[in-house]
Amino acid sequence: MFPKRRRKCRVCERKATLDYKKPQELKPFMNRLGKILPKRATRLCAKHQRQLALEINRARKLALLPYVGEREPMKMRR
Repeated sequence: MFPKRRRKCRVCERKATLDYKKPQELKPFMNRLGKILPKRATRLCAKHQRQLALEINRARKLALLPYVGEREPMKMRR
C-alpha cells in the first residue's frame, strides 16, 4: 500500500488571507449556483474553510457576492 499523502491547504501554503473585500478571490470557492464548495473540493484546512464561509457570507450581506448564481433555463418536455 502507498502511504497517504498529506494535502496542504492552499491558503496556508501561500500565507494568504481571505477577505470579504476581495470577492474575485472568493469566487473560485463557490459553484455556479452560488453555493460554497465543501472542504474536500476546496482543499482547505478546517480553520480556513470556516473562515472562507464567514468571509463569503459577509461579502453576500454587502452585495459583493450573490446569494444565488445563474440558473439554467428550464427545458421544455415533449
